[in-house]
Amino acid sequence: MDEKRRFQYRLRDFNLSDPVAKRDYNKKLFSPVAEVYPLVTRLLSFGRDAAWKRKLVDGLTEGGVERILDLACGPGDLTFRLAARYSRAEIVGIDLNPQMLSRALASLEVADEELQERVSFIEGDMNQLPFEDAGFDLITGGYALRNSPDLKRSLNEISRMLKPGGRAAFLDFSRSSRRDLSRIQTGLIAFWGRLWGRLLHRNPEVYGYIAESLKAFPDAAAFNKMLGEAGFDLLLSRGYMFGMLRITMVIKRT
Repeated sequence: MDEKRRFQYRLRDFNLSDPVAKRDYNKKLFSPVAEVYPLVTRLLSFGRDAAWKRKLVDGLTEGGVERILDLACGPGDLTFRLAARYSRAEIVGIDLNPQMLSRALASLEVADEELQERVSFIEGDMNQLPFEDAGFDLITGGYALRNSPDLKRSLNEISRMLKPGGRAAFLDFSRSSRRDLSRIQTGLIAFWGRLWGRLLHRNPEVYGYIAESLKAFPDAAAFNKMLGEAGFDLLLSRGYMFGMLRITMVIKRT
C-alpha cells in the first residue's frame, strides 16, 4: 500500500465536540483521503455521487450569479461543475487540506485559459472565511457542513458573505429525526464506511468518521431549523438513498 494512504490516528484521541480538535482531525484525515477521493466517493455512494452533484447544480437558479464560493471544495469536482453551469461567474473553492487543494490546482493547470481566469482555489477554514460581507451570490458545499468544527458559526459566516437574496446549496449525509430510523441509517453508513476505510487505508476509522460526525450533526428537521435561525428561508430539502443523503437549498432573507 502507498504510505500516503495510511492513516495512523484514532478517533478516540480527538474530542470532536471541541472545534479546535475537530478542525485538526479533519485537516489530518483528508490528507490520505485526497489520494483516493474520486474512487472512494464513487464507492461510498454506490456510484451516485456525480449524479447527486449534478442534481444540486442543475437545481440552482440560472441567472444573476456573478460570484460563487464552494466550501470544502476538495479536488474541485463540484467547483468545476459550477464553472460549467455559470460560464461568466467568478468561482472560489476553499478547503482546509493542502493535499486536496493541490489536486484541485493540478486540474486547473490543465484547464483552458478562460477557466483559469475565473476559478481560484485557496486554503481556509469555513468558520473564518477571509472574504468581505455580502460578497457572493451563491455558496455551495459538497459534504462540507457536517465537517464544520462549529456548525452555527459556519452558517453565520455563510449568511454574512451572501448578498441579500443570495442562495446556498448543500449536499451531505443526513439522518432521520426518528430515533429508530436514525440508528439504522448511521449503523449502515458506519458499516459501509469502515469496510472501505479498512480496505483502502488499513484503518476503518477513516470513513467510519462519517457516521460518527453524523451522530453529532443535526437531523434533517433540526438542520432546517438552524438554517432558519441563521437567516435563511428553505427552498428545497430532498433526501436520497433512503434519506441518508440530502440536498438542501436556501435563500438569504432580504
